[in-house]
Amino acid sequence: MSKIRGSLFLLACFSIVVLIYMPGLSGGFVLDDFPNLVDNQGSDINSLTFSELFRASLAGNAGPLKRPVAMLTLSIERYFFGLDPFPMKVTNLVIHLGNGLLIFLLLSRLVALPSVRPVLVAPGTLALLVALAWLVAPINLTGVLYVIQRMESLSTFFMLAGLLAYLSGRVRLEAGRGGALPLMWGGLILGGMLGVLSKESAVMLPVYALLIEWLFFGFGKPGSSARGAVVRLFVILLVVPGLIGLAWLLPRVFADPEFANRPFDVFDRLWTEARVLWHYLAWIIAPNSGALSLYHDAFPISRGALTPWTTLPAVLGLMVLTIGAVRMRHRFRLAAFGVLLFFVMHLLVSTVLNLELVYEHRNYLGSMGILLAAFALLLDGRVTELVLARRFAVAALIALYGFLSFLRASEWSDPVQLAYFEATRQVDSPRAQYGLGLELTRLSPPPDSPTFSIAMNTWREAAVLPNTTLLPWHGLIYEHARHGLPIDSAWWEGVREYVRTRPLSAQDRTALYTLIDARTNRDILIPIEPLREVIEAAREANPNHALLMTLHANFLLNVVGEARAAEPLLYEAVARKPEDPAVWRNLITFQLAVGQLDRAAASIDRLEAINRLGLESETIARFRAELAQRRAAAEERG
Repeated sequence: MSKIRGSLFLLACFSIVVLIYMPGLSGGFVLDDFPNLVDNQGSDINSLTFSELFRASLAGNAGPLKRPVAMLTLSIERYFFGLDPFPMKVTNLVIHLGNGLLIFLLLSRLVALPSVRPVLVAPGTLALLVALAWLVAPINLTGVLYVIQRMESLSTFFMLAGLLAYLSGRVRLEAGRGGALPLMWGGLILGGMLGVLSKESAVMLPVYALLIEWLFFGFGKPGSSARGAVVRLFVILLVVPGLIGLAWLLPRVFADPEFANRPFDVFDRLWTEARVLWHYLAWIIAPNSGALSLYHDAFPISRGALTPWTTLPAVLGLMVLTIGAVRMRHRFRLAAFGVLLFFVMHLLVSTVLNLELVYEHRNYLGSMGILLAAFALLLDGRVTELVLARRFAVAALIALYGFLSFLRASEWSDPVQLAYFEATRQVDSPRAQYGLGLELTRLSPPPDSPTFSIAMNTWREAAVLPNTTLLPWHGLIYEHARHGLPIDSAWWEGVREYVRTRPLSAQDRTALYTLIDARTNRDILIPIEPLREVIEAAREANPNHALLMTLHANFLLNVVGEARAAEPLLYEAVARKPEDPAVWRNLITFQLAVGQLDRAAASIDRLEAINRLGLESETIARFRAELAQRRAAAEERG
């Protein structure tokens, strides 16, 4: 197609995508949006000065690098629009469209390479079909309407830009044209850096480039200068960093295969992910609106090769699919690339890292590979039978994806509606059930209303699910105490049994803290003795957990006024986690409150020593000002 017609068609496709996603743009925040953005005061900036922007960029709670590029964009939007999810979702949609454009440009060049066999449509048309299918694929919806997944989509944007630059440079290198190596190196370094600072999964960018190099260029002619340049690039950007990373990671993983705060270990995770990957493949190619969800916490864990029995067949099936893609790479190059891209992407997020088992957004880039493989096989130009039927199948799939995404976006248009659909579909998911109750209580219904009753009944049912969390128990206790209603002793017993027998996640610890804070700062009469028993049970089950020590000290100091009992816990916490600013903040607050001014001064100095990125600078300044005031007051009294 001509450039003008192609541009108009591309614009029409983008317009369709916008219409599909339009209903969901009016929706609210969900799940991790709250701890990472809504409740994260660090993202609330007062000006656009460098110091404020730098502080906001490092205010993230997700990932070891804090994902500063993504957090910076969200903080700037919060500065201009407040906590309004609409403009944030609009920006996510713009990024999604940008990713679709980059996929189109990348695949247009890839399909046009001499090593690729012909297809039934022009290279640009195949690229456009795959890009459109990817843009409207239901599995990618959370990358747009789930605000905090800006981290995923923005990281993908930089990876795609980096791959496009690498491929452009590689074509130049193959043709002997100038400027090839700067494009290749610049694409992988700059795209990788910006991608990693949006989300750490962008460390895989050189691996994706390596896959393209191996399948489509074969590293150049033996003995050529081009081959030497390519090999040097990958040795420096991939082999050396990869070996260093594996040497650091693998001994730590397998020396202690137990995952902190998880009900599974590394081996359980590996077995389970084999089954998860097949679900991902099905959700990409043949999506089912009843299966796609925010919540997959009820996914059964594999405890071995035959528990459940589908685990071993899943592993063997993945091996067959991978080996088949490798063996058929010359005859079906595009399909092999798509399948292997999917598996290479999951080498990071679906193997040994301490991550949750199932999230749809982990397929945001990998779904492109599966769609490319499917469309390349359907439109293979060497097969002359059923040409019209195969073209219709491609069009029908795209239409189906768009229709299902529109339905799903409509569900996302209202937080209560979304919570209702999620809870009714994912009846075994404690998080989905808790989410429905939480959205209903956010409406502030009176305790004698049907809405309040539905919320409480939902939490009662969630609390007894096999893989429940502390959140339903916490919700029942908190809401009944807030309204002065009787608290069932069975709820406290459920909480005690939970903290004694299960690993406590960050959400669980937050739930316990909220109960303490409700009693301390919100005048909500949470019963003291049952709360004490719960906290002591949690401490007994996790005697070396520093954050639980500070939680226990918080209760002793602020709820029951036992400062002497709280003090040694705070000191033990900083001894166990001396690099954690949170434990030092708790200790300094205590020392200032009880008049240990010299000790507080020393602790402030220690906090400043670990304040490497300046994230604690404001807190340190506030502590020093309070210390000066208390010293001045002490001198006046003395």
